[in-house]
Amino acid sequence: MRIFGMHRHAFRATHVKTQAVVKGSLAVNENLPPHLAQGLFRNPGVYPVAARYANEPSFLQVDRTPGPCGMGMKVFGIEGKHMDPSGDRTGTQDVTFNAPMLELTDLPTTLEIFKLRERHFGDPSSLNKELWWRKDHAIRVALQLLPNVHPVSYTMYSQSAFRYGDYVAKYALFPSTELQHSLNSKKITKDSSPSEISGWMQEHFREHSAEYDFKVQLLREPDRQSAEDTSKPWTETASPYETVGNVVFPAGQDAFDAARRTFWEDRMELNVWCGLEEHRPLGSVNRLRKELYKVSQGYRAEVNATPILEVSDVNEIP
Repeated sequence: MRIFGMHRHAFRATHVKTQAVVKGSLAVNENLPPHLAQGLFRNPGVYPVAARYANEPSFLQVDRTPGPCGMGMKVFGIEGKHMDPSGDRTGTQDVTFNAPMLELTDLPTTLEIFKLRERHFGDPSSLNKELWWRKDHAIRVALQLLPNVHPVSYTMYSQSAFRYGDYVAKYALFPSTELQHSLNSKKITKDSSPSEISGWMQEHFREHSAEYDFKVQLLREPDRQSAEDTSKPWTETASPYETVGNVVFPAGQDAFDAARRTFWEDRMELNVWCGLEEHRPLGSVNRLRKELYKVSQGYRAEVNATPILEVSDVNEIP
């Protein structure tokens, strides 16, 4: 509602600023061992995907402001038992990626932080002053300390836990090309334009691909790997990330095409509860998302007078 009051257009409650929308594929690896051949990754194959890169904050900030840039990805052609009837109709699996941890921690903390964000909407300095007095201050400001670099160089994480067939896991996308790794040195400066990143992304995908190893980290140490507390990354000593597939967004596409961008912003549904039962979201923060996303989606559709579509084919996206 605050965003609508400013722009007379409703966006998502978080990840408001689109930086790129791209299409590509997810290839599931062959000969995965039993503990990795679960759910979507049970059988080798190639699935069409579409993804949106976007800044995390709930308002349209200038790119000079540091903070996480995440990705929402929709995988098409998925068969199996879905959690939501829409999944049975569309055959899709939604997956989201962001920073290594989610500072919202758990349900009570999420409610506290969102009340503060609402109270100080549009005034980050006042919000930071109030966060300073919290015992968990270091966690509150952690994401603001992330390097402000080219988004295709990021390693991005699911942040929260999900079922992984018979197991519990977190997901991650690891850049797999030398070019992507080299772009980690391309940083936003005080002289960068307010929309520098979308220009970078458009330029990159015009000439180059972005490729990622899709990895999972299984919960193996319940006393050290919490499915409830999202603010603590899981230890990797006994549970390293293991590759189960490869995501490729090929070169030669306009990542900031107006028709594609506005279609995703106004028409697309993306919700981690839209997917296979074998990848059910876990923890109280995820349970909050289940209903919250539906309400947010309904509000956007109403005030923008633009119905949200159940997209079942990647070619429906411009």
